[in-house]
Amino acid sequence: MQGFLREGLVDELTITRIPVLLGQGIPLFGDLAKDVPLQHMRTTSYESGFVQSTYRVVR
Repeated sequence: MQGFLREGLVDELTITRIPVLLGQGIPLFGDLAKDVPLQHMRTTSYESGFVQSTYRVVR
């Protein structure tokens, strides 16, 4: 994913969060050379506790 973000090939990101605490996690995107500005488009929550958010990459 980092390479696609770095090359400007990502228009939208949908991130789903699951209600589980991890002792140690893995960074979602790793190191990026610069910040990637995002605009929130929508968030949906589900009975299972999942929360899904969609963002547009601001160019």
